[in-house]
Amino acid sequence: MSLNKIIIGFIVILLLFSAFVVLQIDKTPKPASKIAFKNQTYAVELAKTPKDQQLGLSGRKSLPQDQGMLFVFTTAAKYPFWMKEMNFPLDMIFIKDNKIVTIFTNVPVPKDPKATNIPVYTPTQPANYVLEINAGQVKKYNFKNGDTVKITLK
Repeated sequence: MSLNKIIIGFIVILLLFSAFVVLQIDKTPKPASKIAFKNQTYAVELAKTPKDQQLGLSGRKSLPQDQGMLFVFTTAAKYPFWMKEMNFPLDMIFIKDNKIVTIFTNVPVPKDPKATNIPVYTPTQPANYVLEINAGQVKKYNFKNGDTVKITLK
């Protein structure tokens, strides 16, 4: 085998390996959409499809303090939420258009991860957005029903 064939083979292997590494680096979704309350802004990952909405934040170990997941619905309704397979507590903020309509704070993780009978959290009024953020954020920033929010979807 000639030296040129060995060098070309090595370069091809190196390029394939580099492509594999680049494709594996960024598997975590980077939120580009934002939601702003008073003086606090969160970068949000969007859950628009039924599959994304069913999965939500379940199975994740944590969530950065300045990020959340925003569930986007085409029509306002009283969508029920639960904490199935969650690993950390949340604050849930139900929003209709640009106003907070219902808040659940410090929603706990189910004690038994395999339980099928876990609490369901349903807003008091129809909502077309639901924001999930780390527990304690609502109290920390004093979010209240009726507060106006600015949602920027990308």
